[in-house]
Amino acid sequence: MAGTMLKFGVPLIVVAAVLYQVVLKDALFVALGVGRTLQPISDFPYQCRQIRDPILQACEDMWLSETSRQLFLACSDPFARKQWLPNVGRLNASGRALDDAIIAMEIDNPKGESYEYRIVQTNNFHGVNGDGSLHLVGFTGVDSSAGVNFFVVNNRPSVHPITGELLDNAEVGANSTVERFVLAPPDATEMKHLQTFAHENLATPNRVAAMGKNAFYVTNDHGPHKTGRSHQLSPVVGTGDVSYCTTARGCRTVADGLTFPNGLIRDPKNGYVYVPSSGKGGIHVYKTKRMDPGLDFVEHIPIPYPIDNLSQDSEGDIYIAALSDLTTMMEAMEDPLNKNPPSTVLRLRQTESESGEKQWKWEKVLEDAKGEVLPGTTTAVHDAKTGRIFLSGVASPFITDQMRILDSSPYVEQLRRLGHDLLKENSRLCARIRALEKALDDEKAIGMILKATRRAKRRH
Repeated sequence: MAGTMLKFGVPLIVVAAVLYQVVLKDALFVALGVGRTLQPISDFPYQCRQIRDPILQACEDMWLSETSRQLFLACSDPFARKQWLPNVGRLNASGRALDDAIIAMEIDNPKGESYEYRIVQTNNFHGVNGDGSLHLVGFTGVDSSAGVNFFVVNNRPSVHPITGELLDNAEVGANSTVERFVLAPPDATEMKHLQTFAHENLATPNRVAAMGKNAFYVTNDHGPHKTGRSHQLSPVVGTGDVSYCTTARGCRTVADGLTFPNGLIRDPKNGYVYVPSSGKGGIHVYKTKRMDPGLDFVEHIPIPYPIDNLSQDSEGDIYIAALSDLTTMMEAMEDPLNKNPPSTVLRLRQTESESGEKQWKWEKVLEDAKGEVLPGTTTAVHDAKTGRIFLSGVASPFITDQMRILDSSPYVEQLRRLGHDLLKENSRLCARIRALEKALDDEKAIGMILKATRRAKRRH
């Protein structure tokens, strides 16, 4: 009996240990957050404001145009998200929203408790059977001298090619594409549709990172698996990927074996591509190749949170929407008006160690353990010019903006002016001291010369 237990027990223990390390450890401590301690919003030095507007709901993604000072948001209907969101297996196409829209918010033009904004029209876009509809999740933009180029993930449903009737999307999956638009000039009310990217390597697209006007990287959060058991197991076994697409050559996979790769970004300065994981947490860093569209793996930045979208501010800091409580987040999708999931925002920046080596450092910038103020955040955008942080969520009925308490004080400008005056006065004082020191040095030098002259006369 003992021999039998040893014969079968030891291999089972080994298998269990491997299973724990490979699957269960990340599932328990990263994805589900077992043992994770969350902080109240009062621990952070920010004044937070909710912006509630029927147009500014269920905004899964945002992108800030530094040139035009507009924050663009991809918004939908919070109640429709639980029906139609192919990225998480919500495939009731008949319940999808038909009025998703890109919103342009002028963040330097406040209006009441919000900002001036407009719905960007897409009148020349065909949509599904000519209805002009978009089904929005992730997107990105590229500033240019002529305007703004957009690459938009469009989770359109699958329809019969002849009749146009909806197919059983729970069986066949969505027919997702990436749509390219241009908004010219940047303050225009309508953006022009330029191109549809449709390819088998755009099976489960999530977010786009642009490479100029005609090419981009895109995450497929479940790889090629749109539906069924393979879709459900994808975040566990890691079948997600990154594809590279161009106008001329279509799409091809350039990185695979990823666990729910989500809202990637590309740093325009160093060309690095940052791919976050909603499955295992952390960020994979890749470097683009010079003569090839492929990616070279550089390193993995360990961050013990499931991560949704990344954004990079004008100073190079990366802001991270961390999913600190996935269970409550999914519950909020079912009941967006009454469930308030926690939110966590992290900041990642590169620093130098004492030995001069570059290293990554992440820190918590905002957290709302009880979901009292912040939305169930899927995107955080930092405006380095003003210090404000904008937050939005895939099923949240509102967005928020945050200003550091010190920055929002009415006395800040007075303090800044006083500091400026003190610096100017200090400069004047320093200049006077240096002049006096020089004068004293000159006087000492003259005295030494006179003494030397007198000594010389005495000798003669």
